[in-house]
Amino acid sequence: MSYVHNNNEKNYVATYKELIVTFVIFCVILIVLYPKEIIKEQILSEKSNYDLSMLYLRNLLDHDPENEQLMLILAEQSLRTGKIDLSLRLLDLLHKSKNPDYRNKSNKLSYELIKDRYFYISDESILVKERKKLKKFFYSIFKDKKFKEENYDMWYREAMFNSHDVATYYFVKKLLIKEPLDIDYLQSAYYMANKFNDSEEAVGYLDLLMKYDPNQKEKWLADRYYVLMNDKEYKEAELFLEDKSKDSLKWKIELAEFYLMRKKYVSASNVYMSLFDESSDYKVKKNYFYKATGALQAGSHLKRAASLGNKYENYYINDLGVRKFLLKMYIATGNLEYASDLSMKILRKEKR
Repeated sequence: MSYVHNNNEKNYVATYKELIVTFVIFCVILIVLYPKEIIKEQILSEKSNYDLSMLYLRNLLDHDPENEQLMLILAEQSLRTGKIDLSLRLLDLLHKSKNPDYRNKSNKLSYELIKDRYFYISDESILVKERKKLKKFFYSIFKDKKFKEENYDMWYREAMFNSHDVATYYFVKKLLIKEPLDIDYLQSAYYMANKFNDSEEAVGYLDLLMKYDPNQKEKWLADRYYVLMNDKEYKEAELFLEDKSKDSLKWKIELAEFYLMRKKYVSASNVYMSLFDESSDYKVKKNYFYKATGALQAGSHLKRAASLGNKYENYYINDLGVRKFLLKMYIATGNLEYASDLSMKILRKEKR
């Protein structure tokens, strides 16, 4: 460099060499910094001339072949222009990226590309391979758990499409936070909770279904009971049955069978006789009578069984089948006096 003295003042004058160096530095800044910060934004905002954008990106990648951000942008632009194979090749380079954001975005784009063409494949063998790819990418996407709230519904459907139960349960619980009374979501959450033995959650979903899905109320009541039984919550199950049996023949029968299962034979017999009293059908009443006395015999309450039989002798005096049943029961339980009295009644009836 050189200086020109003018009235004792020193003025700087650049040499030709310095001007060239300055120009080169400026070009480097323009090529290296400007494209990375500004051209990328312009390319991403470009809505019409995708081919020009891709040309810029390819030139940038030529200068920076390891730049994963550029690869991702070029893959997105290739997708927009229909160059699917190029997009997939670029995305393949990003699937093992150490940057979780690039990896997740590349997995999502690959999933989208494969899914778009999946339903147009007619070859069964190719279809199977593509389905495996979809599942693989979906598992990777779900593992990263980088989902926007507004896309939960879409990923919930994709989880079901890929038969990924963990993801299905994850997304349906997210969706229920915003729509806690959605019947479809509640049903799905209930089935998933059952599948993962999440009993407390399952019962919570069932309580809501019983309240807000009246069209299937009986189904949900039955499921509620079976969940309690499966978890061996017998006291809760008994209280449930006692409550529901007040207004339902079905649940009263279930209560009697529950008592039998729990070896509460007297209680079972009492419920069967309550059903006996409520029925007007002779055959039905007889069936309940057999069950009531049978429950007492099963519990070794022999005198009580004989006493119950004796109480209804006259009601069944014309029924040959019941008479034989009672005589056998009296003899089996050692109540010979009852057997003798019934035999005399039968003889007197036959003589008439």
